[in-house]
Amino acid sequence: MVLEAQLQQAMLLKKVVDAMKDLCKDVNFDCSEKGLQVQSMDSSHVALVSLLLRESAFSDFKCDRPTSLGMNVDSLGKILKMCGQSDSLKLRWQNDADLVSFQCESGEDDRIADFDLKLMQIESEHMEIPEQHYKVVAKLPSAEFQKICRDLKEFGETMQVKATKEGITFTVQGDMGAGNVMLKPREAEKPEDKVSLTVHEPVTAT
Repeated sequence: MVLEAQLQQAMLLKKVVDAMKDLCKDVNFDCSEKGLQVQSMDSSHVALVSLLLRESAFSDFKCDRPTSLGMNVDSLGKILKMCGQSDSLKLRWQNDADLVSFQCESGEDDRIADFDLKLMQIESEHMEIPEQHYKVVAKLPSAEFQKICRDLKEFGETMQVKATKEGITFTVQGDMGAGNVMLKPREAEKPEDKVSLTVHEPVTAT
């Protein structure tokens, strides 16, 4: 077995794949002793998806040699859709096999589901992402950002983002009118619920 990895929470990979599937059709999962890595551009070459699931994210991880597993993201999403909220996920690939195996096991150990996914040959080259020095770094809950985008898209297709030390403002103008949402920095008990802004200089971007 060249690759054997187990996630205690299958939902972790499911959420990642759900986030990617609207951007990328086919991707290579590059496996090494460091973990699983994905780097892919969308079809219009506007957005870059760069993902690293470190070895420490898995309860058990073994990769005998670096390898690339090409998968259709939509098909992978359909398999992960079968996993329940508390299911664990085991991923296996044998040397030179054209299938990768997934095993979902329920938290109560009373249900085990096995799936095989055909692998694909996908040509891709690793891109070096230059280190960036950003004028603004904003950290906010992803669900909140998703809701803002979903609400404002009713007004138009293009969103303007303005960041100052007072807060970050999302604005959309369209034929039916305009809308804007402002988020101010806030503290929270859980780190993932807080909104923080590091502003070296105010920025407006569209």
